[in-house]
Amino acid sequence: MATVKLLVIFVLILVALRQKVSVGITLFAAGLLTALLYQVAWLEILQGYWTLISSQRFIALTAVICLITTLGSLLKELGYLQRMAQSCRSFYGGKKTATALLPPLVGLMPMPGGALLSAPLVDEILAESRYSPEFKCATNYWFRHVVEHFMPIYPGMILTEAVTGLPAGKVAVLQAPLAVIMITLGLVFFIRKIDNGNELRPEGIKNTWRAIQGILTTLWPVVMVLFLYAVFDINMALAALITVGLMILVNRPSKSILLLSLKKGFSFNLVFLVFGILSFQTILDLSGAIASIEKLSTAYNFPEEAIIILVCFAAGILTGMYAAYVALGYSLLAGFLFQPVIVPENILLAFLSGYIGMMLSPTHLCLIVTNEYFKSDLIKVLRKLLIPALLLGIGGFLVYLAGWGNLIYP
Repeated sequence: MATVKLLVIFVLILVALRQKVSVGITLFAAGLLTALLYQVAWLEILQGYWTLISSQRFIALTAVICLITTLGSLLKELGYLQRMAQSCRSFYGGKKTATALLPPLVGLMPMPGGALLSAPLVDEILAESRYSPEFKCATNYWFRHVVEHFMPIYPGMILTEAVTGLPAGKVAVLQAPLAVIMITLGLVFFIRKIDNGNELRPEGIKNTWRAIQGILTTLWPVVMVLFLYAVFDINMALAALITVGLMILVNRPSKSILLLSLKKGFSFNLVFLVFGILSFQTILDLSGAIASIEKLSTAYNFPEEAIIILVCFAAGILTGMYAAYVALGYSLLAGFLFQPVIVPENILLAFLSGYIGMMLSPTHLCLIVTNEYFKSDLIKVLRKLLIPALLLGIGGFLVYLAGWGNLIYP
């Protein structure tokens, strides 16, 4: 019965999104439906919402999303993105190289909704009408996330160490083969379809160095946010605020550009979008919906691998967040992953399952905000992602079977 409830909720989310209902409203309504199906008391719901909106998590996440959106708008309006895109296009491989390179560069910055920052770059490179909004959205989204497998400063990686006891550096090495598989699939399913046309190719080291210099001179706001966050341990929202302030001082944008950027960054729809996502996760937590899956799996004597895959995939696809499926899934599966001893190959399988669920989740913030930027059809975007995501799952499962985890942490 619990599985049926979750299936009904997920199907209704997809139907609402198909009908172009606002994502924030859809997920807020999905949370209320979940509460109704799982008979969560209304007083408990209201208390959960109040705890959410007054929490540091909600305030910080909203601030990060709004400030990063403002930063992205300034980068675009002040010409940074165009210059960066042009520099990347100067590498051998033209548009193909630029499209594959820019989202991971931006992805070096661990932030919620980070694909939104690289979206204008990809949009600038693939400006021709031959590239559909869905193709641009899927390509940007896919390559933005290849660094999540091995970047130790990502919150999900830090949380993995905290929950399982496996050092973040070893977690990075453990999951690195998945990044190689993901890049390869991205080249086949997305980059291969990009036409370079008659663009000139640079010749020699001199032109390549100029391209690198061009990237560094336009990427400094992104690098600065990452530097302040990673090196000085400054809150991401504060790091973004400092960077936005410095960009304004250095570039002195016109009043119209500044107001436009602030309007885009601090819109009601964006704030409610964050609330819709987090309110849905709040109800999932209050209802015990995720925990019911693990109990059901155990009751039917499913194989260990099946339980890990089912629980983490469900946590990933329902929450759409790396840190969330680590916190929920890994904690539920403690006996399989790290208690009484660390089992790295099971941690790898848990990450892989949650990751694929997250990548295909209509609640994933990166996917939502990127989809809204490109004005694409979310269902069509998910269709483009489905096959490569399944192949990533198969490739990752083969890595799991090969015993890669035991080589990393015997």
